[in-house]
Amino acid sequence: PPATRAFNLNSGGSGAYAMSHEGTHPRTGGEQVTQDTQFTMGDVDFSRVNFQYLICARDLAREFPERATVLLGVPEVLVKLLAELSADQLAAVIEIKAPLLIPRQEPWWWDRLFTAIHAGHTDKLQAVLEQAGLIVANG
Repeated sequence: PPATRAFNLNSGGSGAYAMSHEGTHPRTGGEQVTQDTQFTMGDVDFSRVNFQYLICARDLAREFPERATVLLGVPEVLVKLLAELSADQLAAVIEIKAPLLIPRQEPWWWDRLFTAIHAGHTDKLQAVLEQAGLIVANG
């Protein structure tokens, strides 16, 4: 049976978020997984990751605008705008603590990646990493 997952995120207006996850674990063939977690946005800080990503994306947009359009998945007009921004201007994202990015690969790819890393299989890890470039290039 296909893996199913449901995520609910609700603040109830309090600023504290209750997140519940229920789903079928893809490796166990049906074992039910339930997890409830409560957190506040203060518990999450992706500001440095957001900033570093935008700096790297900006540098790519400046040097290789055509590649940036494909790799970033944004129109050429946004790549040009990004290329014009200074580091000081991009620093405004430091105020944003929530992640601005989401993983682009499919869940099966992440499963293979984490499994290869966890098992210490460098040959499998290399194969998975090579797939990433093909998946991004082929959309």
